[in-house]
Amino acid sequence: MNTDFKHLTLDNEVEEVVLLSSGLEDTEKIGNAIGRSVTKEDVILLSGNLGAGKTELVRSIVIGAGNKDFVRSPTFVFINEYKGKINITHCDFYRILDVGNLQETGVEEYYDNSLVLMEWPERITNNLPKDNLIIKIFFNESENERIIKFFTSGNKSKQLFERIIINYETNNS
Repeated sequence: MNTDFKHLTLDNEVEEVVLLSSGLEDTEKIGNAIGRSVTKEDVILLSGNLGAGKTELVRSIVIGAGNKDFVRSPTFVFINEYKGKINITHCDFYRILDVGNLQETGVEEYYDNSLVLMEWPERITNNLPKDNLIIKIFFNESENERIIKFFTSGNKSKQLFERIIINYETNNS
């Protein structure tokens, strides 16, 4: 585990809630609630150390959104697209070391016509939209536990967050 990892921090982010995931099943419940809540044009930034569970969360978001595609980490291709009721663009910028390489990905083209799920947004902070839902995943003391913190950075992401909480509470109470 890389203890030098620094989570994404935006000037306008507001912490909304902290959830504890005791394992994969809890993470799937959280992801499914997110998936049931999203619309096209939403952007979700997933920040967490290597192995924290970002791609697992993406898998359950895609399923929750009603898409049956197999989700694989797009680490080597940067972007995977999943077509469905809501088109989903899954980005992974782990391998981007030079922001100049971002021009090659074309991620900004997706902001207006699909849900964008972005892993490793720390690598491209200058090219992020202003209003995002930010999910920060932290390791906890137990091997399978994760602390999942939700942040908003504008009105649109605040509305998305409120839909997520309603879905999560409705389906997990």
